[in-house]
Amino acid sequence: MMTRSQLKKFITEVVLLFILGAAIVIAGYFISQNNAEKRVQSEYHTRFDSVLDSYSYKKVKSKALEDFPEIDGVYIGYSATGIAEGYVIDLTVKSLSEQDLSMLVALDYESTRVVGLTLNPGNGENDYTISDSEMELIRETVIGRQIPIAFETEDSSEDDDASDKVAITGLHDGVYYAQRLFDDRNKYIDYVEMEVSNGVITKVKWDAFSTDKTNQDRSEASLRGAYEISGLDWATQSYNLCHALLECQNPDNLAMKSNGTTDIVDGVTCDIRPFVELAKECINNAKAGYDKDDYMNGINAMLTSLYDKNSEDLGYTNSDGHIVFSFEKTPEIYTIYNDDEVAVGVLEVRQIEAKIRGASDPSLSLPDAQDNGDASGNDISSGEYDYSEDGLTSGGDADEQIFTDSLDDLPMSEMASFIEPAPDCYEQTRTVVKACNTCYKFLKEYMNWKV
Repeated sequence: MMTRSQLKKFITEVVLLFILGAAIVIAGYFISQNNAEKRVQSEYHTRFDSVLDSYSYKKVKSKALEDFPEIDGVYIGYSATGIAEGYVIDLTVKSLSEQDLSMLVALDYESTRVVGLTLNPGNGENDYTISDSEMELIRETVIGRQIPIAFETEDSSEDDDASDKVAITGLHDGVYYAQRLFDDRNKYIDYVEMEVSNGVITKVKWDAFSTDKTNQDRSEASLRGAYEISGLDWATQSYNLCHALLECQNPDNLAMKSNGTTDIVDGVTCDIRPFVELAKECINNAKAGYDKDDYMNGINAMLTSLYDKNSEDLGYTNSDGHIVFSFEKTPEIYTIYNDDEVAVGVLEVRQIEAKIRGASDPSLSLPDAQDNGDASGNDISSGEYDYSEDGLTSGGDADEQIFTDSLDDLPMSEMASFIEPAPDCYEQTRTVVKACNTCYKFLKEYMNWKV
């Protein structure tokens, strides 16, 4: 029979053996896990280093992937210090000929610019093939572009005669205004206000107000350091661009490049596409005599058609008189669709108002426009408006009217980059762009972006 001291010693040894055994099991588990992780990371490096050379990679798990059967996997690359550097998205998309193109698309984590493209090995009879030489041309065209991407048909900035364009004629005197109908990722809504006197643009303002009422306007935020971009502060760049428009009188003369920048305005490095688009809308409004008050009534007509209340009743009018509302969740009110229900352009506010009022009362007409017409004389209250300003070409059948084939169910207003297809590689470039835009649509849902 064991004595008390022997029993105590026996229990102590059992406990120690148990602890030692548990420690061995736990250590073995971590060693096994570490070896497994090393094997996984080694596989990731083998696959991803050519498009995004990061220290480590982590696979994304998200319910958003359920809506994107084309995507086989999404990975985030991290630096040695744990800072996210970019995304690698493994996906398969259909070409125009309904063949499968499997590839990896790498995107910068902050700017979502394309930083790498590579094809996955084919493994089926329906594979779409792109040669190495073709892929190199596509890389030169696409890499460095911010998604989403569309094809451009003409770049006026490269027109040798662009500087010879004259000022726009037919402008009615008054104050004209246009704002984007959705907020961007920083919750800002861009707007341009323009004054015309004696048929000449005499004042221009470009700024943005925030849908987050606690934030300042973009210009003020940039001066206080709360909103930063490369180069000069945003407020100064905005002023320089507005001054340049006063000198040239035509947004086309600002020589906007396909990536949304310009090289001819000193100190301006920011994306000027919102300014150019809104300035053109102001000019179209000035041709139609559709002034700022009319524009605000137009937005209120849109709100009333959706919610049976105007901006003041809904509490969307701020102290500066701006209607702080994003139509992001109702793109159908301003998006033009073709017969296949594919988004191919956007309507301006005066066109939307004419459609709304025309649908409710055909006798209503736009101010200073005869027979419900716009500046081009088109009957827009009946829906027969000038498509040439909304991403479509004039004439021809519906298929020929599509301004760009590179929309991928995304409205033109969201496009961040405009490119020409690689030489003699239209379908190949088109398919790669489709893959990039699919990545954008996933990230938009995954990150809950407001564009």
